[in-house]
Amino acid sequence: MLEQKNNSLGAVKDVDVKNRVVTGYLSTFGNVDNDNDIMAKGAFSKSLNERRNQIYFLNQHNFSQPHGKFAVLQEDQKGLYFESEPLINTTYSEDALKLYEAGIMKEHSVGFITTKKEHKGQIREIKEVKLYEGSNVTLGSNPDTPFMGFKGLSLKDANDKISTILKFFKNGTVTDETFGLLEFSLKDLQRYAYELGKTEKKEFIPDPKDAYAETISLFLKKKQ
Repeated sequence: MLEQKNNSLGAVKDVDVKNRVVTGYLSTFGNVDNDNDIMAKGAFSKSLNERRNQIYFLNQHNFSQPHGKFAVLQEDQKGLYFESEPLINTTYSEDALKLYEAGIMKEHSVGFITTKKEHKGQIREIKEVKLYEGSNVTLGSNPDTPFMGFKGLSLKDANDKISTILKFFKNGTVTDETFGLLEFSLKDLQRYAYELGKTEKKEFIPDPKDAYAETISLFLKKKQ
């Protein structure tokens, strides 16, 4: 089973919707993630040298939904930089481009097997991996595995993300499957904002159950 690591630190550099090309970072070096892991510089070099043409750009880590391959895939001082080939003409690639354009799709992730590692106290430094794919990801992609990467996200940032997704629910046009993924993302964000709001006690935050009900109502209206 492949390990997966999300990158939310400057993950998207540019999106050229007209030419269907995305650039940014699949992974960044030197940051401790929520699993107490650090990706070391050079961790991807062996894969890039030995199996460059076997690494795919996927939608949501789904091998049955490839966008294609990477025109550029290389390590720099910051992390694993990529430039996609033009995304293929499929409904899921079209949906991804719409989410990028709306500012909802901002993160990427890598799927890999760790081949070399070093433990430093509670921290695992990943020295080398066998890289299989890089994916665009929404905040959450599975209702049973809530996204946990909100560490450091302010209440304002969370509410801004919620507003962006709700706006897209009202005006966006994507497949039911993609709307479903957005529902999971919204639930996770609303839960996070609700708990953070209670802690900070700075403003009223609607109960996530009520906010989620509003989301479902919007979704059903769009389908009528």
